[in-house]
Order: sequence, then C-alpha cells, then structure tokens
Amino acid sequence: MRPFHGWKPLVVAASVLLGVAACGGSSGGGSSTASKGTITIAVDSPLSGTEASQGQPIANGVQLAAQQAGAVKGYTIQVKTYDDAVQGTHDPQKGAQNMQAISSDSTVLGVVGPLNSNVGKAMIPIAAQNSITMISPANTNQCLTRDDLGCAGAASQLRNGKPNPYFRVTTIDTNQGPAMAEYAYNQLKLRKVAVGSDNETYGKGIADTFVSEFQKLGGQVVAHQNFDWQTTDNFSPFLQAAKNAGAQGVYWGGVTATKSCIPRQQMQGVGFTADTPYMGGDGIATDPNCVKAMGAMTPNTYASVASPDPAHISAAKSMVDAYNKKYGEQNLTAYAVTGYASAQALINGISKAIDANGGNKPTRQQVRDQVAKTNNLSTVVGSLGFDKVGDNTTKIVSVYKYTSADPAQAAKTPWQGQYDFASQPPKFSGGA
Repeated sequence: MRPFHGWKPLVVAASVLLGVAACGGSSGGGSSTASKGTITIAVDSPLSGTEASQGQPIANGVQLAAQQAGAVKGYTIQVKTYDDAVQGTHDPQKGAQNMQAISSDSTVLGVVGPLNSNVGKAMIPIAAQNSITMISPANTNQCLTRDDLGCAGAASQLRNGKPNPYFRVTTIDTNQGPAMAEYAYNQLKLRKVAVGSDNETYGKGIADTFVSEFQKLGGQVVAHQNFDWQTTDNFSPFLQAAKNAGAQGVYWGGVTATKSCIPRQQMQGVGFTADTPYMGGDGIATDPNCVKAMGAMTPNTYASVASPDPAHISAAKSMVDAYNKKYGEQNLTAYAVTGYASAQALINGISKAIDANGGNKPTRQQVRDQVAKTNNLSTVVGSLGFDKVGDNTTKIVSVYKYTSADPAQAAKTPWQGQYDFASQPPKFSGGA
C-alpha cells in the first residue's frame, strides 16, 4: 500500500474507460493493428479520498503497461477503473458492488486489484463465481489464499468449490510481519516493544505475525491491543502503559486512513522521543498523509513493503523512466510497479489464452487457466510465478525508514534493505 502525493484523479464517477490504441508489438507478440475487438482490464482500488494517494498509482501502472503492450493478438486492450472508497476510505461492500458490475461487463477478462485485503476478501467469492481473474498488486493477508497458517480454511470458503480466481504479486503477511520483527530484533536491537492495530484484516494480520515472530526471537511484547479505529482518536493511555512497561519501540498494524500514523505523534505526549522506533507495514509506507499525521515525530519510523524496491530491480528501469515521464518522479511508488507487473501477468495470460483458443477471444475461464500457469515470467518485479494457491513464488519484503518530517519528501523514504523468505531463516541484504 505504498502511496504517493500530488495526484490528480482519473475519475469523478464510479469508473472511467481508458482506451489503449495499438502502439507496436505487444507483450504477447500481438500485431500492430487492433481489428478483432476490445478486451477490458478492470482496476479496483481506492481512487478518491484519503487513500487515493495509495490507489491511484496502481491504476497508473496498469494503464502504462496496457499502453506499452498495445494490441494483443489483434485485440485492443482497454482499462476501466473502479473506485472502492466510500467517504474517503476503502470499503469492502463497495468492492463487492464493483465486482458485480465488472462481472456484468462481458468485455472484462480480468481485474488488477484491489489495494486492501478486506476488500479482496469481499471480491473473491464473486470473482470465483464468475471465473474472473484477479491479480492484486498489494494484498498481503495470508488467509486470502491459504487454508493453513491460522486461517481455518478461509481460502476454500471464499471460493466455495470454484477454481481459484485470485493471484497476487506481493508476498504475504506471514512474511511481512516477521520481516519487521526480524529487523526490530536483529537490526534495531530492540528487546521490548508495544504492538497495536486497527483490528482490520490487514492491520491485525501483520500485527499478530509480528508478535509471534518477535517473541520467537526472544523479544518481549509489553503491551498489545487492537483498536476500533472508527471510534478511537486517543491512543495515549495505551502508549503510556507501554512507556511505563519499558517499551523500546512501537509496532502498529494498519493504514494511514485507519489512523495508524496518529499513535506516532501521540507518543511524544507520554514521554517517548523521536529516537524511539515506530514500525508498521506497507499501509503507512512513504505516505505524505502519514507524515502529516506524525509531524515532528516522523523520523525513525520504519515500514515494510511486501515487494522488492523498484530502484534495486534492473528490469524495472525502463518502466520507471516511462512512469516518471508520464506521471512524475514524485508519484512513483512500489505499488505503481507491482500494478504494472500485475498487468503484465494478466496481459500475458490473455495472450496465451487467445493462442489456446485458436486466435479467438478467450473465455474468462481460459484466461484464468493460463494465468494460473504463470512461471518464470519476466516482469518489472523480476521473475514472476504463481504457486498452487495463487501466491507469488518470490517472497521479498523491503524495509524503509522515514528520515524527514517534510511530507514532500515522503516518496523518497530511504530503502534500508530487504528480507528474502525463500530461505529460512530469512536472509537480510542491502542497507542504506
């Protein structure tokens, strides 16, 4: 959920069509003349309100990928965006409504999105029922794809016996939470921490996995509480208890829109200094709105992102250059890149499905079947493949550190390194 600032909305209504004219060879070896018809890729993310700064880069990345692909095997690729925000914040019910609308559009063969895991949870059953491929550039909650890992069969329940329609480019929270726990214990040398969350699917998920890993490493969680973010504005009593218990840092699971940056600012009022680390996930990473909420306490805030850093991926350079030229360097985020990669995987699946269908427009099920076979696909996030449940076989988590209280500098938050969970224990590399 990496955000950016200075955005200009693509949409004022529920959705907008972005037609992509043919522009040379496609990612699937398409012709330079689109004459067979139109195929639509839908994008679902928050495109208005507080979270637009997080959702808009996804739409930008998909649009850029579609433009660069041009015609795919003679079909024009069209991008249609859907806003899942209500009153400025992502809303699962709105996401479900969007998926119903997407399902009724016969030109749509796949969806990139959503940004938020609880929206994904609401959309997956509808996607499964209608065989619509979803590729999320940002969802990290493990229970969207896994029946194990404490999920009590959740993934199977969401699909209700239908073939899996859902895939993702990011890795899961059972890697993201532990990555920051590893960083806190081994890099920051913290031994006592307090942990809070917004009690939503994503926020509680990363908080719980952080706690489990930090304790396994030998650390102590001196305070742990999940909050109803809609009714809570004052976190000071919790923070005071944490301070009194000797907390050396605070970890918070949530996103900027669910008040997950406010506790950092309130830490000052109970005796914590700006030198005390504050930690979270991609929901608070490189976000100018988060910086505004944290104020002078911004420095020494750390955030994990469940994907590689774009600046450290050689395959991303040309995409990054094109994105910066079109949307501005200040608007580049990790999830603009994963949005682009999600579109690459979907377009590749569409191309292969066209081939498998004798050059004719494929069905949604045929596209799903081809996307499920994705393996060693060259993308802007490196080699991409999906395992049997739809998760990315690459398991990278990056760590960033806020160093400035200037919101204009949020997009330039320094990368500290990354954890590779393909090995156990996870391997840390890089560093600012």
